[in-house]
Amino acid sequence: MEIRPLHDSEVPAFVDELWVPFCREMAEHDPYHALADEYREGVIEFRRERLTDEDRIDRVAVVDGELAGFVSAEVQEAPPVFAHDDTAHVNEIYVRPTFRREGVADELMAAAESWGEKRDCAHVTLTVDAWNESAQALYEERSYDVKRYTMRKPLE
Repeated sequence: MEIRPLHDSEVPAFVDELWVPFCREMAEHDPYHALADEYREGVIEFRRERLTDEDRIDRVAVVDGELAGFVSAEVQEAPPVFAHDDTAHVNEIYVRPTFRREGVADELMAAAESWGEKRDCAHVTLTVDAWNESAQALYEERSYDVKRYTMRKPLE
């Protein structure tokens, strides 16, 4: 397994093979995550822009030449009113079903954490859906603690 930066030339494949399945899996559990009708070109452009932003990463796991998973993270600057340093925030992590339970997510998280350390971040944060018990277990194994809950209410 190789964990490396996403290359510009593979962004369309990344979107089709990893990001769209990630979104669809999320939407199966929560319609809030459903994709818009026309999303592909916008996502490709967004992902390409991220590749040149020093405060963001997209790392992919490649197994036997296949894109197996990805992690996306960004530096969140600490507001000047707080005593803590910047935070590395994991926005997304996904592993294709055929590669799950093989340590791919663990390696992707290690890559995001290492990147955060190199950026002098004090912490790594993330959110995880309440239904995703396997992800919660992974994060707990990696010494993550629950510090807050995200709650949502639809407005009518």
